[in-house]
Amino acid sequence: MESSTLFFSGCLMVMFLVVGIIAGWHINDVVYNLTQKNNGPTMHPEMYDDNGIVINEELYSVRFVQEENEEDDYY
Repeated sequence: MESSTLFFSGCLMVMFLVVGIIAGWHINDVVYNLTQKNNGPTMHPEMYDDNGIVINEELYSVRFVQEENEEDDYY
């Protein structure tokens, strides 16, 4: 009688452990998806023009402006 009680108790503990791991994994996935509101990739402010419209044009050239007041000789 005692050995069958120990056997069934051990089997129940293993089953509850497996069900708990699977249920916890699933609940964690559901909570993560609910809290992470991903509305798509965020874009940098440089990608918008003055009216808030996304600029989809290619960048053809880059102009580097050097200020004349900068002093390169510090010594």
